[in-house]
Amino acid sequence: MSNVTALNKEEKRVLLLSSLGGMLELYDFAIYGAFATYFAKQFFPNQDGFIGILETYMVFLLGFILRPIGGMIFSHIGDEKGRKKVLVYTVFLMGISSLGIAILPTYAQIGIVAPVLLMLMRMLQGLAVGGELPTTFVYISEYMPNKRIFAFSVVMGGVFSGYLLASLVNFILSEICTEDFIYQYGWRIPFVIGSVLCLLSFKIRKSLHETDAFEQIKTKEKFPILMVLRQHKIPLIAGAFMSAAQQVFSVVGIIYMPTYLNKLLNVSNTLIAQISTMGLFLFVLMIIILGVYFKNKSTNLVKILLCGLLINIITIPLAFYSMKHNLFVLGYSLLLLPHSIFGLFIPLCITLLFPANVRLSGVSLSYNISIVIFAGTAPLLITALINYTQLTFFAPAMYMILFLILGCSAMCLMFRKLYYR
Repeated sequence: MSNVTALNKEEKRVLLLSSLGGMLELYDFAIYGAFATYFAKQFFPNQDGFIGILETYMVFLLGFILRPIGGMIFSHIGDEKGRKKVLVYTVFLMGISSLGIAILPTYAQIGIVAPVLLMLMRMLQGLAVGGELPTTFVYISEYMPNKRIFAFSVVMGGVFSGYLLASLVNFILSEICTEDFIYQYGWRIPFVIGSVLCLLSFKIRKSLHETDAFEQIKTKEKFPILMVLRQHKIPLIAGAFMSAAQQVFSVVGIIYMPTYLNKLLNVSNTLIAQISTMGLFLFVLMIIILGVYFKNKSTNLVKILLCGLLINIITIPLAFYSMKHNLFVLGYSLLLLPHSIFGLFIPLCITLLFPANVRLSGVSLSYNISIVIFAGTAPLLITALINYTQLTFFAPAMYMILFLILGCSAMCLMFRKLYYR
């Protein structure tokens, strides 16, 4: 493989647009989790606050359930018509659904129609994200084949910056607004911001070019998803478990964590916003640092991820132990920083499992199966486990470690050695 050279002007532009779009998609998806504690009673006015949280996260789960459907629809388009078209369609759909949530009437205003409309908007978000992120992974992997590690570090840094932006908006609102204002009206502001940014990104993305790998495909499958299911079952299953190693952690450690800290550990929303913003900033920074460090090295990704597994097995329990003793900044940093290894390398590895003519369908199915079966159910299962067992700190820690082990086992099954730059 040729040495990694400096990025040219077009490659910089592609990285910027891809990471920006991924950031906005994750931002719009993340703010639902970040602000769920504020608007739960606006749409689910249950007297039992715990039940209200569960109802809100049932709608959250619905967005995850729709991801595989969105993935199937958009991956078919991407494998037949091109990756660029999907990137344009999904960011537009995300902007429309976020705007819809921002202007929704509440239960007090229109009754049962309010949660129904909220569910509809979440369904649209799920469809969009189900196509967006897998397409971004494939697009970057194909567009910059000799610079994948660095390219993925920039893109994944951008993608996870969506969580950081959501946390930052939460922090700013908690600083300048009263909690009562945020509960009543302020929770809508983040969705307005997301919709505007998505629609601006839609205009910019239309100028992207198609990848050479897609243009060079000589035989396009009529039904690429069926081809994946028939001829690539083992890579599909392995890819789902590999993706789960990253996705379960992201959902539990980033999206679910504000509710966990607030409702179960009685941490104030203001402090949560500060903790999340600081932790996510360090997390994104570490992904970029890893990409810069490894960009000119022939790297054995299997060894890197196994080392990451060992580190996380130690640091995840330490993180929850620290939070148990009210060391929330230290605990959240210990939780997120070591996971940057998985945040960077897992999406890259999944794109190497499938041939070009069915690559997007394979990546999308792997990614979205793991989301709906493993990651999307995590907040509900962990909340229920904690409520039943009272293992407030043990349950989420072991849940994340379990899927890191399963993901690394799948990685070893597919790649005994995987050297990459």
